Amino acid sequence: MKRILAFLKPHRYRLALLGLLYVAITFANLFMPYVMSAIVNNGIANSDMSYIIKMSVIMLMLSVVALVCGIFGAKINSKVGTSFTCSIQKAVFQKVNTLSFEEFSSIGVSSLLTRSTSDVFMLQEACGSFVNVLATVPIYFIGGCALAFTTDWLLALTIVIIAPIVLLIVRLVTRKLGDLWEKSDRYIDIQNKIVRERLSGIRVIRAFDKEEHEHERIADATEVMADNIIKANVRSGFINPVSILLLNLATVAILYIGSVRIQTESTLTAGAIIATIQYIALIMNAVLILSWTIVWLPHLRVCIRRVGEVLDLKGVETNSSTGTISNGSLKLENVTFAYGESDVPALVNINMDIKSGDVVAVIGGTGSGKTTVAKLIMDFYAPSSGKIFLGGIPYSELSRETVRDNISIALQKSMIFEGTIGENIRMGKPDATDEELDTVTSIAQINSFIKSNEDGYEHLLTQAGANLSGGQKQRINISRTIIKPASVYIFDDSFSALDYLTESNLRRELNACLKGKTQIIITQRAATAMRCDKVYVMDRGCIVGEGTHEELLKTCTIYKEIYDSQLGGMQK
Repeated sequence: MKRILAFLKPHRYRLALLGLLYVAITFANLFMPYVMSAIVNNGIANSDMSYIIKMSVIMLMLSVVALVCGIFGAKINSKVGTSFTCSIQKAVFQKVNTLSFEEFSSIGVSSLLTRSTSDVFMLQEACGSFVNVLATVPIYFIGGCALAFTTDWLLALTIVIIAPIVLLIVRLVTRKLGDLWEKSDRYIDIQNKIVRERLSGIRVIRAFDKEEHEHERIADATEVMADNIIKANVRSGFINPVSILLLNLATVAILYIGSVRIQTESTLTAGAIIATIQYIALIMNAVLILSWTIVWLPHLRVCIRRVGEVLDLKGVETNSSTGTISNGSLKLENVTFAYGESDVPALVNINMDIKSGDVVAVIGGTGSGKTTVAKLIMDFYAPSSGKIFLGGIPYSELSRETVRDNISIALQKSMIFEGTIGENIRMGKPDATDEELDTVTSIAQINSFIKSNEDGYEHLLTQAGANLSGGQKQRINISRTIIKPASVYIFDDSFSALDYLTESNLRRELNACLKGKTQIIITQRAATAMRCDKVYVMDRGCIVGEGTHEELLKTCTIYKEIYDSQLGGMQK
C-alpha cells in the first residue's frame, strides 16, 4: 500500500486543491435545503416575492459555485488519475525489464499484462474517488446531522436508525467479495494466456483441427471468471435498492410524523419538513458513497496486492564491479543448474575450457541441455553451483552489462520485431552504417533478398517476421549478431532452417569475418560440428564426450550415432 501511495506524492498539492473543491461543493449542497426552507417559510408563506427572488438568486449562486468547482475538480481529477496511472505503468514496465527469468516465470506474461492494465486502471478510478470520500462524507454526515437536528430533532432521529442498518448491510455484502474478485482476476490472467496462445499458434491449431478444443478452453475460463464477477456484482447490487428503499421509507415516516406534529406544534413548519427530508437525502447520499467505497475495497486491495507484487520483486542486482575483459576465453567449472523449484537439474557438473579464438561446437539431442548452457553463459541465470569465467574473470566479479557487452548471441528462436530490416539488424549496433549492413548481410547470405526489395533496408517487417520465411528470419538474426563488436559469439541452433549449401557458404564467410574471435555453435547437425576445432557432446544435462570430430568418432558412442544417422557413417 505504501509503495502505491508513493506515486501520489508528486500530486499532493493537486489532491489538496481537489479536496478543497469537493468541500466547497459539499457546503454549497448543504446550504441549499436551508435556503429552500427559508423560501417556503418566509417567502411563500408570506407571499413575499422580493424575498423569494433574493433567496432564489442565492440558490443560483450556490449552484454556480458547485458547478464551477465540479468542472475544475473533474479536470484536476482526470490529470492526477492519468498521471498516477502513467507513473505506475512506467514503474511496472521498468521493473519487468529488470526481472530475472525466474521472477518473470513466477508471474507469467499474461498476468503481467493484466496487472499493468486492468489492475492499474482500477487504481486510477480509486484515486479521485477516495479524495471525494475523505472530503465530502464527513461533512455531509456531520453537517447534515447537525443541520437536521437544528431543524427538528425528532424528525432527524430517523437517520440514526437508517445509517447503521445500511452499514450493516454493506458489511454483510462485502464479507467474501475479496475472494470473488481474486478468483475472477486470476481467471482473467488465464483467459489472456489462452488468447495469446491462440493467436501465436493459430496455424498449428487449424492444421490439427483443434479449434473446438481451444473454444472449450476459453469457454471454461470465461465461465469461471464470469461466474465470480456476476456473484460479486449481484452482492454489490443489493446496496442501492435497499438503501433507496430505506431512504423512501424514512421520507414517508418524516412526512407522516411531520403532518401530525405540524398540526399540534406551531414551531414546526413545512419548510422544516422539506429541509429535513433533503438533509436526510444528503446524509444518505454520503452513506451510499461510503458504502460503495467499502464494497470496492476488497477489489481494490486485490489490485494493490497484484501490482505491488510486481513492484516488490527483487529484480536483477546491479554489480558495481565491471572488470576488464582482455580476451574471449570461457571456462565453466563444475557447473550444475536447475530451473525454478525443479528437483531434477537441467545441467550436472558441466566443465568446459574454451580458449580465446576457438570455434567450438556443442552437440546433442533435443533436451540435452545445450541451450541452457548458452543461457548460463549469457548470465540469464546463475548456476546452482560451480563457476563461470570470462576472460579469466569469474562472473561474480563482472556486471551483467559487462558480460553481455562482450558476448553476442543468435538465440534459438529468431526474434524479429515489427519495423524495417535495417532497424532489426541495427539492434546489434545502433550506429551501424549501410556499408556495415551490406557486409554482415552478405556474410549471412541474405543480402540478395534485401536488395530484391525496392526499399532495401527500409523494407517493413510485420510483427514476429510473419512476412519472412524461417531461413530469412535466421539470417537476419545472424546479421544482427555478427554486426555487434564482441569477444564471444554464440549461435544457438541458428543454422537449422538453412539448406546445407547456404549453411556451408555462410559458415565459410563467417569464419573469415570472426577470425580470432571465440565462436560457440550449438547444433544438432554433425556436419556443422565436424568442422569445428573442438566438440562437446551433451546428453541428459551432462557432457559425455569432448574432443575433435575424429577423436569423438572413436571415443563417444552418442556422437558416432548422431554422425551415422545423419551422414550415413561416411566421413567427409
